[in-house]
Amino acid sequence: MRQVVDASVVLAFLLNEPGGDILVRDEGPFLLSTVTLAEILTKVIERELSADDVTLVLRRLPIQYIDHDRDDARRAADLRPLTIALGRSLGDRICLALAQRFDIPVLTADHAWAQLDIGIDVRLIR
Repeated sequence: MRQVVDASVVLAFLLNEPGGDILVRDEGPFLLSTVTLAEILTKVIERELSADDVTLVLRRLPIQYIDHDRDDARRAADLRPLTIALGRSLGDRICLALAQRFDIPVLTADHAWAQLDIGIDVRLIR
């Protein structure tokens, strides 16, 4: 089943944290915004891990990379007033906008997302 994944899911997999194994347990495909990929690689570099090694690991997973376009930018912007009370970041809204575009569930490890009432099926990995 197609689902969008946010950075927390991929990082949970890479760091061997609870719930991250969904990326190998489920056949996917998992949709990941290229903007979210930049966020993931930034976090990896901050932890002094190799972005090249991580990129190789991610290639083996059933991840489909989706380019962020103008319509996605508008959707992310339109989500701001609906998510501001929960402090959702631009990266969060980009991920949510992708789920909105394809009308599919979004996976996250961020429990605050479960409080969102914006018509997007949010599923927690832990």
